[in-house]
Amino acid sequence: MQQHFSTAGSRAASTKTTLADKNASFRRFKLITFALLVAILLAACGGSDAPPAEPEEAPVAADTATAEPQPDPTATTEPEPTNTPEPEAEPTNTPEPEPTDTPQPEAEPTATAQPQQEAESESADMPAVGQTFTIVAEESEARFIIEEELLGQPKTVIGATNAISGELMVDAANPAASAIGPIQIDAGTFVTDDNRRNGAIRRFILQTNQYQFITFNTTELIGLPEAVAVGDEVVFEINGDLTVRDITNPALFVITLQVVSETELRGSAATIVAREDYNLTIPQVPSVANVGTELIVEFDFVARAQ
Repeated sequence: MQQHFSTAGSRAASTKTTLADKNASFRRFKLITFALLVAILLAACGGSDAPPAEPEEAPVAADTATAEPQPDPTATTEPEPTNTPEPEAEPTNTPEPEPTDTPQPEAEPTATAQPQQEAESESADMPAVGQTFTIVAEESEARFIIEEELLGQPKTVIGATNAISGELMVDAANPAASAIGPIQIDAGTFVTDDNRRNGAIRRFILQTNQYQFITFNTTELIGLPEAVAVGDEVVFEINGDLTVRDITNPALFVITLQVVSETELRGSAATIVAREDYNLTIPQVPSVANVGTELIVEFDFVARAQ
């Protein structure tokens, strides 16, 4: 038993020794480990202290590097502000005056053109700018000429009257502004070489008891010269409306006008009229046949200034 306990004690002692050795070695290991950790920490701290010396040298290099490109940014900044604002200012300024300038001249000519046109129309409607001449009935004559067969023989029938009235407004400086008419003829005063024919014309053909006047109203003067002076003879045409009884048709007269003096005009005018256009029916008479279908209407007139 004692051997067994001694053996057990020796084992326990050896075990304690072993444990002590292990504890000692473990302590050494801790110390070594701790020393290594401290060394690692010191190395880490030493590494953090070393780089600050490097950035101190880096700013010098940075300064030298930035000092060289300083002229470049100054050179680039100057053209950029000068180029960018100029094109931006020009497009904004140019479109603004264009819309304001274009409508104003368009509105102005329309305003000026209207009074000019009104002035021209007023001058055409104002005969007072020329001189008015009145037809002198005693020295004037209106007539018609027609062909027929009387008792089997050809005959030219002429009916005439001086019961003619009317006015002519003549603008010598601007003849186109002149005006003629209306011209009126007393239809009941036509006289031929036969009283029976005269009666037939008044009662049956022209019906003068109901329609007293034959009237011509001028609508247009054609072919007038640019100016008229005393002594001139002017040939031109007159468009207008000829009314016989209650029928009106357009008629074209060719007129020759003589400027005798500043106060006297003489002229003649003529046209051809178809009887059927005015329903001018000839009464059936045994001695009369083959009455013409057309007749000539003529004017000879003297007009004096008033």
